[in-house]
Amino acid sequence: MGSIQEFVQTYSPQSEARIVFAWNGKHAAEFADENMVFRQSVCDYFEANKEAIPLPLIAALYNAETLFAKEAWGVNSVVSELAQELLERGGINYIDAYIAGAARGMDAYMESGNIRLSQARCRELLAHCQTCVENGSGSDKNRWGMFVARFSHLLQVSQAQRTP
Repeated sequence: MGSIQEFVQTYSPQSEARIVFAWNGKHAAEFADENMVFRQSVCDYFEANKEAIPLPLIAALYNAETLFAKEAWGVNSVVSELAQELLERGGINYIDAYIAGAARGMDAYMESGNIRLSQARCRELLAHCQTCVENGSGSDKNRWGMFVARFSHLLQVSQAQRTP
């Protein structure tokens, strides 16, 4: 089976089966996710060693944890750290994965917004979302508009923190 460190170091898309949200389809006391314990161990390792975690693994963890949030009716706080690392390191290459996770209910939406990004990254993501609003229509336009608001706010916060 191997250690968590070994899993992280050798991670590939084929390894994802060990961390995906593997839900039994039930809620409340009967709720079960057969990968939850191992995935939580990988998330704990991530929290202590962010720089050692490859972006595809961060994306897979974020995906699994936001799916978990939707069905478990609650969210693990690691979602914000995963979201932050995903966007700061991955930028617009990972914006679709970020938005898909954030759209998995209010808990995931709120926790995925509890992030801090560099001004440069905020500007990049904001410009991308604004372009998507301009080119979108209907609900797609509204969805991108929510993230224009989010990245505008994050940019303002980032700028305020730099101002003496």
